[in-house]
Amino acid sequence: MSIMNDAKRELLMSYIKSNVAPILVDFIDGNSIHNSVVLPANCEITELNGHYDNVEFVSPEWLNKLEGSTPSILVIDKIDSIPKNEQTKFVEILKYRQVSTYELPKNTVIVVTAKEINENTINEEIYSLVAYIKG
Repeated sequence: MSIMNDAKRELLMSYIKSNVAPILVDFIDGNSIHNSVVLPANCEITELNGHYDNVEFVSPEWLNKLEGSTPSILVIDKIDSIPKNEQTKFVEILKYRQVSTYELPKNTVIVVTAKEINENTINEEIYSLVAYIKG
C-alpha cells in the first residue's frame, strides 16, 4: 500500500467527518487508523455475527469494543484478501449498519481497506455500497 500523503489524509478525514457512506481505500491498512476497531475480512462468520453461549446469544466481541470507543470507527481490513462471494458477509454491516440483531453505535464510521481495488478483487454489491477514495 502506498503512503498516505496530506491530500489523501485530508480527503479521508473529510469523508470520516461527513460519514455519509462506508469508505473504501487502497492506500492504508487497518492498523493505520488510530482508535479504530479492526475486523479482519477473513474472520469466521461466528466472529462476525456473534454466537450462542448455552441458550444466550452473545454479541460479537468487535461490536462490544466499538460501543466503547470514541470516535466509533470500524475497519473491515483487507477485503480483497477473501473471495468475492465471501465478501458478501459484510453487506448487512455496510448497507444496514447492523450485524445480526445488533445495530452499530450511532455515528459509527466504516472504513474498508484493500490492497488492490478492481472488478476482479471487489464484489460488485460491496463496491456499490461504499465511497471509494483512490490511492
